[in-house]
Parts: sequence; structure tokens; C-alpha cells
Amino acid sequence: MAHLLDDKDKEHLSVLRGKSTEEHELLIRDPKDSESKSTFGDRLAEKITGGIATWKFILAQTGMIAGWTGYNILIKKAAFDPFPFILLNLFLSFQSAYTAPAIMMNQKRQAKNDQIRNEMESDINVKADLEISQLNEKMDKIVSIDMYELKQQIIKMNGLLNTLTSQNSKRQSDKESN
Repeated sequence: MAHLLDDKDKEHLSVLRGKSTEEHELLIRDPKDSESKSTFGDRLAEKITGGIATWKFILAQTGMIAGWTGYNILIKKAAFDPFPFILLNLFLSFQSAYTAPAIMMNQKRQAKNDQIRNEMESDINVKADLEISQLNEKMDKIVSIDMYELKQQIIKMNGLLNTLTSQNSKRQSDKESN
């Protein structure tokens, strides 16, 4: 098979394999290693969403709200935020107003990184298809060359067989005439 690959084919195959190897290494790495450089805002959004998306935060916030409302209900007239809990609603609204955009920024950044990884995977698949196609072409060349060589050998053997048959026939007729 080595005699079927010319220098150009070998070089092209080598380049494809090199690129595929580099991209495979990127895909195998931790996804955080292949992400684009993050800005201060990206890192802050990730920390905010990372902190909010935990049971620890949910339980702490639930405890704080229960404590806030319980304290203000028990104290009644001396409460700093009586029953409609307007101050608590204001704080929760502020929290929502700032966390929602942070969550969206983090999702946008992660979608961008996912898109980069998907493009790399697609490139690898295309290169693998190209390499498989080239290998199929090489195999077809090998098969056609082998078939040609086999046909040539069959023709040669038929010639030898015909020669032997004719010699045998000649000997047979010589024996009969003697």
C-alpha cells in the first residue's frame, strides 16, 4: 500500500492527522481549559450564578425570610418592617433585578463556549470523513491493481496451459505416428 501513496498524499494525510490530533486534545481537556478568555464581568456573573444555584443559598435565603417575617410578626408595633413587609419585598426585588441578568450573561458565555466546542467536533467529523474517503479510494486502487495483476497472471497461465496442451497433443500425435 505504501507504493500507492505519493508524497502529496502522504503530506496531506499527515496534515489532516496533525490537525485532528490537536483538536482531539482540545476536546478531551477540561471544558474550562478550552473556553475563551473571560472578562471580569463574565467571572463575576459565573460566581453569582454559582452561588445562587445551590441548596445552601436556597436554605439560607429561606431561613433569612422566615426569620425576618417571624421577628416582624412577633414584635408587632416595634417592628422595623411591619406586615406587608415592604422592605423585604424591596430587597428581594433588588436581588432578582441583579441576579437575572447575571444568569443570562453566564448562559450566553456558556452557549458561546459550547458553540466553539461543537464547531471543533464538527471539524473533526468532517476530517474523519475525508480521511475515510481517501482510505476507501486507496483501497479501491489496491483492489483494482490486484485485480489487474491477477488477470495478467491468469492470461499468462492460460498461455502456458495452451502451450503445454499443444506440446502434449504434438507428443501424442508423434507417438501415434511412430
